[in-house]
Amino acid sequence: MTTKRGPARLFKWTSRIVLYGAAALVSLAFLAPFIWVLFVSFKSNAEIFQVPITIFPHHIVLDQYDHVMRQMSEFAIYFLNSTIVSVVSLGAVLLLSSLAGYAFGTMAFRGNKFMLGLVLVVLTIPYAVYLIPVFILENHLNLVDTRLGLILPYTALNLPLAIFIMRGTFRNIPHELEDAAQIDGASRLGTWYRVMLPIAAPGVAATGIFTYVMVWSEFMFSRALMLSKNAYTLPVGITFLQSEAQSWNFGILAAAIVLTLLPVLIVFLLLQRFLVKGIMEGALKG
Repeated sequence: MTTKRGPARLFKWTSRIVLYGAAALVSLAFLAPFIWVLFVSFKSNAEIFQVPITIFPHHIVLDQYDHVMRQMSEFAIYFLNSTIVSVVSLGAVLLLSSLAGYAFGTMAFRGNKFMLGLVLVVLTIPYAVYLIPVFILENHLNLVDTRLGLILPYTALNLPLAIFIMRGTFRNIPHELEDAAQIDGASRLGTWYRVMLPIAAPGVAATGIFTYVMVWSEFMFSRALMLSKNAYTLPVGITFLQSEAQSWNFGILAAAIVLTLLPVLIVFLLLQRFLVKGIMEGALKG
């Protein structure tokens, strides 16, 4: 027994070490660009261009962040536009997807599978296909160069995946809870709001993370639908830093990128404990 357990345990621990080591290398490959940008944002201009190149800053300076937040007034406008568009789009997606997911996941009605199939078909279509039709439609409705002109397509484009996740989340909740609430006199809407929605919190959190990251970092629609600088969001506005400074100032650019990514990192860190559970419940059991 002991002779057999020894090699088995050795193989088990060796496999774990190899697996964790490979995961660490892959994670480092994805994090390396962000870590480099973070270090560059804390360097002075002289240190950024010195030879040989240094990875860690010798002296931490905040001049780049001070320049972005005090001397670049348009950065605050870009940040405000991104915040408003992202928050409103996120709220709309969460509300509509939780209602639709509850209907698809718990109610049996005519056309349920057909409508769900349409949602899945929409998921397979690249976003770029919608760009020209959306631009033509919004141009006729005078929505080009407005925040609402971004909120509407962002909500529509992120809704199919959100519905799919929320449907699976509600399907995973025992039906006895819904039946008990209705026996106590709760309406369908009351059952959804007071009973089902709090239990579906992991799915809501996972949906919120995906939607927020997609909307906050989206470039293509924002660049095509927003024509004036006062309407740009951060992903588009950052590309005009070269015009404002007449040349690429890599320290200022790095600071702007870090400030742009900061809200996404905060949201992810706050909701990461719900992410895996929400995906498992919403996608695998959907």
